Amino acid sequence: MINVNEASSRAIEHLQKLYPDDDLGKILFEEAEMTDDDRFWIVVLSYKSPISASGVGKSMFVGDRGYKVFKLLAETGEIRSVKNYQSK
Repeated sequence: MINVNEASSRAIEHLQKLYPDDDLGKILFEEAEMTDDDRFWIVVLSYKSPISASGVGKSMFVGDRGYKVFKLLAETGEIRSVKNYQSK
């Protein structure tokens, strides 16, 4: 089973692979939580948002930072999903 440090490291590596040509600035670890059944790590990262000049194929964000929520298998660290953060 991976720990929180490895879960966050894997999420950061995956984020960098998602945006290989963009300057993400300083990637910040925001929070992590293991699900109640101990099966998944939920990791939230923030980064400098990529802003599209042409508007095609990239995300447009309001504000300076984007947030992604990563769901990883706690046993192996495999990324199971990546979502945009939705504040409640």
